[in-house]
Amino acid sequence: MKLLAFLLVSASFLPLAAADVSLVDNHETVTVDCAQDPNVTVTGNHATVTLTGTCKKVLISGNHATLTGSATTVLITGNENTANLDAVDSLSTTGNQNTATWKKAVDAKLKKPKIRNSGNKNTVTQTK
Repeated sequence: MKLLAFLLVSASFLPLAAADVSLVDNHETVTVDCAQDPNVTVTGNHATVTLTGTCKKVLISGNHATLTGSATTVLITGNENTANLDAVDSLSTTGNQNTATWKKAVDAKLKKPKIRNSGNKNTVTQTK
């Protein structure tokens, strides 16, 4: 009984695990607090996602999504998506006809993010 009470009390001091956000429905519009939900997955189509803070990882596998904000890693595998990134360290566009802009790297030590653009007809550019 003492062991059970100890475990219950000890568990209450553990930090809460960070959650993730998954958008699977079409035409969703959300604002994600990256401090609360550091990983975002967008599989639905026509989603509009605004990030506050800097997320760890964002995956867009849906189509016609719009992403705004900052993330350490962004992977776009869907088609005809738009990502307007204030900061990113790693950006990969393997889908087709996507547009991604970035201003700077999240990590101040990097001059620019690592960019992998292996899809077709994607546009990846730096903005001011």
